[in-house]
Amino acid sequence: MEISLADALGLVVRDLERTGGLTLRVLDEPVDNSYDYESVWMMSAAAPGRTGLMAPRWFGDAERVVHVADQVQEFILEELWGLGRSATWPECAEHPGSHPLEARLTDDGPGWVCPKSGRTGARIGELG
Repeated sequence: MEISLADALGLVVRDLERTGGLTLRVLDEPVDNSYDYESVWMMSAAAPGRTGLMAPRWFGDAERVVHVADQVQEFILEELWGLGRSATWPECAEHPGSHPLEARLTDDGPGWVCPKSGRTGARIGELG
């Protein structure tokens, strides 16, 4: 099975919607016309401007999901900080108000992991 950029992005957007993050808008227009990458533009409903999201075509499914989640998270954290909100998305349930979880490849696949304890908070796409 090959997970497309849209599929990987859908998992992350599902987590974002379930956990009260910002609304992410996606412009289905390539950032780069290179065959080596799939790409789209991300925008926040709360702020002007856009940021490119790119996923190498040679990545495996799990790598692709983690790569996309990491880029979306970075974008969301910057948007939250710019709005004066806590930049801890997705928030670590083990250490509330402290730090966000990190997108990592785990034994169970792509997951959101506490950077302090190493415990998986949830698989990517299954937060909430």
